[in-house]
Amino acid sequence: MKLSVELVPERMPVVVGFAETAAKAAGLDASAAAMLALSTEELFLALCNSIPGAAITVRLHDRRYAADLLFQVPQPPDLRIFNITSRPDHDTEEGLAEMGLFLASRACDQFSIRQMALGGWEIMLRKERSYPAPVQQSQPYLAVQTWQLTTTPAPDAVKQFSTLIADCYAACQFPEEFTPPGRLLDKLASNEYGLILAQGQQGELAGGLIWHAGEGRIVECFGPYLAAPAEPEQLSIALCEKLTEQFGRSSRQGLVLYAPQQPPAAAGFEAAGSLAIPGGTIWTGYRMLAEEFGADAAVAAELMPFYTDWCSSMALARNIRSYHDDGETGNGLTLFATRLNRQIGMARLTPLLVGRDAEAVLEEHLHLLDQEQFSAIYCTVDTGRPFDALLAPHLLHNGFSPLMLIPWGGTGDLILLQRNGGKR
Repeated sequence: MKLSVELVPERMPVVVGFAETAAKAAGLDASAAAMLALSTEELFLALCNSIPGAAITVRLHDRRYAADLLFQVPQPPDLRIFNITSRPDHDTEEGLAEMGLFLASRACDQFSIRQMALGGWEIMLRKERSYPAPVQQSQPYLAVQTWQLTTTPAPDAVKQFSTLIADCYAACQFPEEFTPPGRLLDKLASNEYGLILAQGQQGELAGGLIWHAGEGRIVECFGPYLAAPAEPEQLSIALCEKLTEQFGRSSRQGLVLYAPQQPPAAAGFEAAGSLAIPGGTIWTGYRMLAEEFGADAAVAAELMPFYTDWCSSMALARNIRSYHDDGETGNGLTLFATRLNRQIGMARLTPLLVGRDAEAVLEEHLHLLDQEQFSAIYCTVDTGRPFDALLAPHLLHNGFSPLMLIPWGGTGDLILLQRNGGKR
């Protein structure tokens, strides 16, 4: 679904009507659809004030498990108003106009802006579908003596697998959710995700592994999640080998594994760090699929020991240079994309722009997230984006520690930092 419209207030009902129709088409319930419509109304009016009269395109991306409304604009609006900490001034007309974006950012699950490769900017409003809680009771899992792998499991087997994750593992397997069963089925139906399942001769569940192939150079993998196989190490190895088979001849640079426990060394993944998540711990590993020919990496001096140690352990060929502030960000500003999971209190910050106000903007975000009781806060630094390095000292000063390296996770490698403890 797609709509072309000019940024004039009189067109607002048309855009809101489009959003409501899109929400229904994506299967959102009445409450979620209303929140998406509210966000759309407020965002459209804010854009009318920022770049009046500009021609924009609004389109729906139905991900099955979520609905994305994408606003494509030809020129950048005032980017400062897109931080979730942007607080309106109720005493001025300009401040009241910005109230809309403040509300819109609270009504959606993700609210972000990015510069497109071919020019222009894209603003995303994402609202995720709500799913009923599973009705079945937890059952003991019997030992499976022999098993076989499938990449096309039946829907009922997928539901059993989602229930296994809910019964035996942390609710959030960073940075994804695969429960309740309806969510996992919809993620598989979106064609962005795949599943390798191990079943016994009578269809009994032994375990499985989930993958997500996005637009980047890597494939994200989650698991293995095991029920009660007779030989758990052998099953973990088999699942990882099957995954490598699927992508071994692809154009992907490597596989990144987010595992609830460290798999056997024979599974082929090199350690890449670990971090705490609500209810558990995630071990991360990397498996190279194509030969490394090197890449440039801009790294803050404070993160240099962490980065060089992990690059060495994973045999990553990198031309590493220390990047520091020489005054080039004097007129810049800082902008974060934010991914929030309010149900489990998890927030992930991704810097889009890093400027002279980085420390103040970061602290505002942390203060807001503390107020809204987010207990697990993460931030990424991209070694392929030199200005990200300027954020590192402020992250460390505010209690973050580098814990995980994701090769080719962004423009370059992603250093993932986790905030230690709560308020400072």
